[in-house]
Amino acid sequence: MDVSIENTGAIGRRMTVKVPAEKLAGAVTTRLKRLARTAKIAGFRPGKVPMKVIESRFADQALAEAADELISSNYFAAISDQSLEPAGPPAIEPKSLTRGEDLEFVANFEIFPEVSKTELTGMSIERQNCEVGDDDIDRTIDTLRSQRTNFTTAEKNAEMGDQVTVDFKGRVDGEIFQGGEANDYAIVLGKGALLKEFEDGLMGASAGDDLTIKLTFPEDYPGTEVAGKDAEFEVKLKEVGVPEMPEVDDEFIKTFGIEDGSVESFRKEIQTSLERERDQRSRAKIRQSVLEALMKDNEFEAPSALVDEEINRSIAAVRQQLQQQGLPHDAPIDRANYLDEAYRRVRLGLAMHGVVKRLEIKPDPDLVRERITEMGSSYSDPDQFLKWYYEDKSRLAQIESVVVEEQAIDALLQEASVSDTSVGFEEFMRPESNAEALESV
Repeated sequence: MDVSIENTGAIGRRMTVKVPAEKLAGAVTTRLKRLARTAKIAGFRPGKVPMKVIESRFADQALAEAADELISSNYFAAISDQSLEPAGPPAIEPKSLTRGEDLEFVANFEIFPEVSKTELTGMSIERQNCEVGDDDIDRTIDTLRSQRTNFTTAEKNAEMGDQVTVDFKGRVDGEIFQGGEANDYAIVLGKGALLKEFEDGLMGASAGDDLTIKLTFPEDYPGTEVAGKDAEFEVKLKEVGVPEMPEVDDEFIKTFGIEDGSVESFRKEIQTSLERERDQRSRAKIRQSVLEALMKDNEFEAPSALVDEEINRSIAAVRQQLQQQGLPHDAPIDRANYLDEAYRRVRLGLAMHGVVKRLEIKPDPDLVRERITEMGSSYSDPDQFLKWYYEDKSRLAQIESVVVEEQAIDALLQEASVSDTSVGFEEFMRPESNAEALESV
């Protein structure tokens, strides 16, 4: 086997492989003999067909199959010999395929990049801390009451917080679009379930009103057939309901699993829950800060195969979300909208892989068990939850990968210069720009 390699970019490689003619001939002969044992040809008994007949019938098939097998085996042998680590499947171009001649093919592929920066020595990172106070508990109780709001029909003009029931038909270019029509559709104004322009058009209306609402769908609206287009909705407002929140009494409290129904137990349970959310958010925020520091001035390319995989995952998640919302989910989605985010996620993943490799980090069994125990603490049977994870290696591997990353984050924090600041719970839990992209890597 003769191998030559040329660089087509920072991570692009073009590898030419030449397999001696005798190997190709031998592989073809082997396949023809195998076919001779099983071929069914009129006038001949199985296994008794002359090789000349087999040659005439199956020579092209045997040549193609032998070439495929040799290309595959020699490709993997070549990248092993050359100590290359492809980041995805190659694009194979057979240059010559003639029996009696050398088999030559070209493989184009990308390799994993060398990450230039895998440590945070000398870099500054701010770490925020917070405590859960009585005001935070009070605010959570109000949210829980709001979530269990009942709506009572009233003769009034609709305003923020009211629930309106409507029939509507939406048209784009004069035609009703898919998902643009509904009857008895309930909307709580101000919740943001529908586009703001649509909800604004309902403000001040009352039962029996017929409305026309005009709006423009955002360019990035998930329904690509209407994204960026003007629409007109005919709306019939059928009912206005005013909100009534429940009192914090023992009946209300018991619906949350607090058996004694006491306010004290209720508040304690909420505090525990908020502290758990705080701890989860704390891990996410410090992870975000570490990743931002790690990626600063860290230049390397992301393999296109990995970026494509990330785009596929993003689109699959969007389709699943649309399906869960009862919206059209099989329309074409522009992959370009997800390119930049996918590129960033792949680079983040590669950088963290470089850190794990440099530090030779393995999942700590105690930390893995601790993480699963924490995850199962809100379930009715935490022990069964723990057992469920340990029964399946693939499920356990998911948690192990999370723990390995957390161990890497902790190790990077040890290298960096960390300053601690205290903030309020509400500020601490507020989403930050780019946080979602970083947290979902």
